[in-house]
Amino acid sequence: MRNVIKVLIVDDDKSSATLLSEVVKRLGFKPIIAMKATDGLNVAKLQTVHAAIIDVLLPKIGGVDLALEFRKTKFAENPIIFVSGVFKDKNFATESIRKTGALEFLFKPFNAEELQTALSNALASQMVTEKMTAQSLLVRRLDSTRDKAKAIEHLEQVRGLEFPFVLSILLDAGLSGHLNIVNDAGEIFGVTFSKGTIAEVDSTESQVTGVLALIKNGFMTQEDFDAFQTEASKKLPLDRLVQEGLVSPHAVAVAKHEQILHDFKSICASQTMQVNFVPQEDSETPPKHAVKMKELLRIMASAMDEFFPASYLAEFYSVVKASPMHLARTPDQVAPIWESKLFSPLTALRQAVEEGGTLETVLAAHPKMIAQVYQCLHYLVLSRNVVFDDVQRTKSLNTMLERYQQLLDQISGKTPDKVFEYFGGGERPAPSAVLRMWDQYQKSNSPDQLPKDATQELRDLCQRCYDIFEGAKDVMADEQKRAALFESLKVEGHARHKKSNEMAAQALELLRKGQFEKAIAICKEAMAVQSTSLTFLIQTWAQVKGGVVTQKPQLLELVKKLDGMAPDDRKSTYWYMTMGLLKKALLDVSAISMFEKVIEMDSTFMEARRELNSISQTNTRKVDILNGDISAVVSQLFRTKAK
Repeated sequence: MRNVIKVLIVDDDKSSATLLSEVVKRLGFKPIIAMKATDGLNVAKLQTVHAAIIDVLLPKIGGVDLALEFRKTKFAENPIIFVSGVFKDKNFATESIRKTGALEFLFKPFNAEELQTALSNALASQMVTEKMTAQSLLVRRLDSTRDKAKAIEHLEQVRGLEFPFVLSILLDAGLSGHLNIVNDAGEIFGVTFSKGTIAEVDSTESQVTGVLALIKNGFMTQEDFDAFQTEASKKLPLDRLVQEGLVSPHAVAVAKHEQILHDFKSICASQTMQVNFVPQEDSETPPKHAVKMKELLRIMASAMDEFFPASYLAEFYSVVKASPMHLARTPDQVAPIWESKLFSPLTALRQAVEEGGTLETVLAAHPKMIAQVYQCLHYLVLSRNVVFDDVQRTKSLNTMLERYQQLLDQISGKTPDKVFEYFGGGERPAPSAVLRMWDQYQKSNSPDQLPKDATQELRDLCQRCYDIFEGAKDVMADEQKRAALFESLKVEGHARHKKSNEMAAQALELLRKGQFEKAIAICKEAMAVQSTSLTFLIQTWAQVKGGVVTQKPQLLELVKKLDGMAPDDRKSTYWYMTMGLLKKALLDVSAISMFEKVIEMDSTFMEARRELNSISQTNTRKVDILNGDISAVVSQLFRTKAK
């Protein structure tokens, strides 16, 4: 249904977001507005969102980068439409689409019809409809009796040649009920099912057909029937024939059996028909004249060209030519079929069915037996021995599996507060916010929401993620548990901070002794305990002095990180010392002022003095800039700039 399809709108312009929302509503979809990129990302993590409209120019995180982040969530491969009122470059639009897999890039101002068309096309495959075709049932998992009944109830127009396929589903399910049929010629049929058999077929010709069967089989003469017809009551002649003692119940059972088969052929001869199945409870034993699917299959197998025209079958199976085939029963149950005269030459068909091959490979292997391949395959499908995989469905389930694995990797081992922080709850979300986020999560991520054909691996992953979130919710929504958590985190935080600083001090001591590799190793261990700005500065210092970081891009990236540190962290001697080393490695003369600042703050900081002295000593020598040693040239540049 359209109103269950959610479209996420990420636009920091309120008026623009409102207009986009109106267009989405006009199409019957449900809009969700996020004014910030981070809010949009959190929505994609918590809820099931079917499409997204993203403004390219967003603060902090651009629209293209946001789309790439979406691809890492359960949003996965859902359609994205970019909009922009600033970027007008078509090359940029093309590259954005290529990079993110987006479907459209619309330039503002655009009219509502453009967006409506783009959105409708994007969501065409996701619009849920309760109508389906017989072909669509080839790849539909119909595991339960209820699934099979529902599938037939929701069928659209059916062709006469598809009637055996419809019957195969109903009979295989062991259903009881009534199937009403009206064909293109206006003829009406009623098929009664009893516990997986055809108990009755009613049509305008049913009684006549039954009487003719009695006469054909010698159970009564034409003269006897004509005499019977002269009586006033002509209601239900077959049953009244038994009541009048003209024929035995056995004879009527034989006649009804033949009449069912005759009407079956008449229904199959229809061009098109409308069907309506009404399931019913039935505790009675099927009548003796009831027809089973095995008998229908024997009739159809004896007249393959009549019931299975190759041209029709080629069109019917065109939608699953590339879909893997699988046995629905055990190999022993199917073995007699493969050994039959008709099936034995089709070795590629047997191999494909047993090994998950495709119809395409079978047709390629038997180019001179195309009609026979289709007819034999249809027989296997009608006998419910072969089923097809839904390639797109399988791909969707695999994508879902990957996303839940990624989610588990992100939240596994995290404390309850960090779980909610991952989903956008901030450091300490209020209990009301916790419950709201939990409600959003479980609506879209409960194991009960998984498709019926989800693998056990997918179910296990979904359940593990669900359990982690639920456990985090139970703590964060309970005031006492919540207070206890933060108190324990406080104590643990102090302990980790202390241990990390102790390790950082060890690394600093090794650094000052020139043991750079050991210093770097201890810094990494300290960062694993708790990441602190001090440890990062000491590690960077050791990496520069130890020659681990020498390339300009690496050095510039570290400078950027130091510039982005908190103001209080940028006031320490270790920050100025580390920045001085980075500047020096980049041949930036401002390195001198950095080292001087260190000495100004702490006159005993010997490492900074050594760096200044090394510059001063090399600056006293005259240097040939064109031919001199590079280190000497650098020093000369420092000296010249300083003067």
